[in-house]
Amino acid sequence: MKILMTTIGSRGDVQPFIALAQGLAHAGHSVTLATHPVMRALVTSHGVPFAPMGPDIALAEEVAAIRQQARNTTIGLIQGMRFGFKMLEQSHQDIMALCRDADLVVVPTAVAAGKNEAELSHLPYLSVNLMPWAIPWDDPARPFLKKVVYRALDGLIHLITTQPLNRIRKRQGLPPVGKEGFTSPRLDLVPVSPAVYAPNPLWEPQHRVVGYWFAEKPAEWEPPADLLAFLEKDNPPILVSLGAMSLGKGDALESAKLFVDAIQQAGMRAIIQGWEAGIKQMTLPPTFYAAGSLPYDWLLPRCAGVVHHGGYGTIGASFRAGLPALVIPHIADQFYWGQHVHKLGVGPRPIPRTKLDQKKLVESLDELIRNESLHAAAALLGETIRAEAGVENAVRLIEETFA
Repeated sequence: MKILMTTIGSRGDVQPFIALAQGLAHAGHSVTLATHPVMRALVTSHGVPFAPMGPDIALAEEVAAIRQQARNTTIGLIQGMRFGFKMLEQSHQDIMALCRDADLVVVPTAVAAGKNEAELSHLPYLSVNLMPWAIPWDDPARPFLKKVVYRALDGLIHLITTQPLNRIRKRQGLPPVGKEGFTSPRLDLVPVSPAVYAPNPLWEPQHRVVGYWFAEKPAEWEPPADLLAFLEKDNPPILVSLGAMSLGKGDALESAKLFVDAIQQAGMRAIIQGWEAGIKQMTLPPTFYAAGSLPYDWLLPRCAGVVHHGGYGTIGASFRAGLPALVIPHIADQFYWGQHVHKLGVGPRPIPRTKLDQKKLVESLDELIRNESLHAAAALLGETIRAEAGVENAVRLIEETFA
């Protein structure tokens, strides 16, 4: 089959599609991954054919800046989503052109990139769902108060996501989305381990939990010599990686200082990703290494723990590595994943970014490294996930459903 994948967002939004594209290519399918032009090097370095769509911007950095300038978190979320849908609409003609040579379209449920174009092109499509907790389901035994809460959440989701997409659909001559929402009525793949999120028996049958997807690292990649020297010098460091949330320039120096001071007080070494604007203004102690993008499958097994924002990609990578994680959620689904990491017993209680201070961070870092039960649970979960075949399961279901 000729398969077109369309997605927008951060690096973490693109990487699952790279992994699936690699698996589909190994199975003999022709795959093209379309996303922001700025992601070309990331995609092609993994051997996946790339097609540009939409404006040439780093969407994660743009949205991070929008959220920093907003009056509060909710307004920042709404404004960020509106900007994302604006970029999605500006990708329309590119996606329509790519659909002319496709048999099947793969759509992310977060923003439904490609859903409209697949329908307009009369092509089948499947969806990829990184937020299983948001899959709707009816429970006759659900208490009345919970029903009210769920309806309120549905209303918020409709305001932030469905309503903007429906406005775009109207301009493109399409009816409002049906009860399926942003998911495919035929196959909605959930690339999460069932050991992390068990399938809900009340879901409709098209929702399939298949296991995490991990891309094969670029064949020509070599670790920097100074990083190897840093890793060999002493005990394994922790990794601090707050994803797109650390890309904004507004509080880069303040945030970097907060983490450096807390990690030093906790007596640890660290690799830090992000806050480049702030770190350039600092002289880091020799127990710190400022890093750019690195393959997690190589890096994480050399670390003692992870501090991250609760993004889908870093969550899965830390689980697979068998490392305990401290989550500093900033927005949206990150709060859910932070609580879920703690519930699974593989990380301390999450600290929302708005409530973070040095005392809380030092205490949580100490628990992250010295709590043996967290390490034991994380190691066991890592063994389970490494034994799964998420990409292979997804490829099999795609072929069974659409071949």
